[in-house]
Amino acid sequence: MGSNDYQCPEAADAFVCGIHLFNQGEFWHAHEQWEICWRAAQGMDADFYQALIQSAAALVKWRQGNLRGLRLNWAKAQRRLSRLPAFYRGIDLARLQTAMTAVVNDPEQASAPVLDRPPAQ
Repeated sequence: MGSNDYQCPEAADAFVCGIHLFNQGEFWHAHEQWEICWRAAQGMDADFYQALIQSAAALVKWRQGNLRGLRLNWAKAQRRLSRLPAFYRGIDLARLQTAMTAVVNDPEQASAPVLDRPPAQ
């Protein structure tokens, strides 16, 4: 896929690494990190990671100019997000939904969403 220009904070777990990459606009690489988390998750955590993965996939399609792919992936993410609280694992999911809806509604002018970083433990 090319050189690894993306970087994660040292010793970051896959979840935090995914957030860092997402906020850098590295949506594909964020998606890959969250897949690690998703494969080990169950229940609400699995829905959470899948929603993040699908949101990142939607943004990959947005960057490619594939508006149908953007809408389809975001619709899948929304179904999962609707089952989660507005704030989950340190992420403001309501804010993500607002930012993603802005991208879907005005893909030419919208800014890429940014995720809050979870508090250090």
